[in-house]
Order: sequence, then C-alpha cells, then structure tokens
Amino acid sequence: MPAPRLSQSAEAARAAALQAEFNEKKWVWVPDEKEGYLSGWVNREEDDVGEIVMAAGGEVRPFCEVVSCV
Repeated sequence: MPAPRLSQSAEAARAAALQAEFNEKKWVWVPDEKEGYLSGWVNREEDDVGEIVMAAGGEVRPFCEVVSCV
C-alpha cells in the first residue's frame, strides 16, 4: 500500500520547520586538506575557541579564531 501523500499545508509546515532549524545555526566553511572546504555550524563559542559540527557526518572539530592557535 503506498504511503499517504502529505497535504500542501503539511508540506509547507515541514518546509518551514526545516528552514527554521537551518536559520538557527551559525553556518561556516571549514578548511579541509582533502576536500578544500566543508560546511558546518558553530556548536559552541567561548572567547576565541569553540567547536564546529560538520554537516556531513556530524564530526565535531575544534576551532580558534587566531591563526597561531592550534
């Protein structure tokens, strides 16, 4: 039996919820040696350091805003 089709209003509500989830995150481009740049969002920020969650796979990477910070 085929899955029931969502109504236009249900689809619109789902699209709005996905857009709201996207908008609440601070998206960034993260340099990557193999891929060039990968997208992710800032999970935590404290002073000049924090964490970025990678969009593909959910890997958490540390970051710092000062280049000499490793």
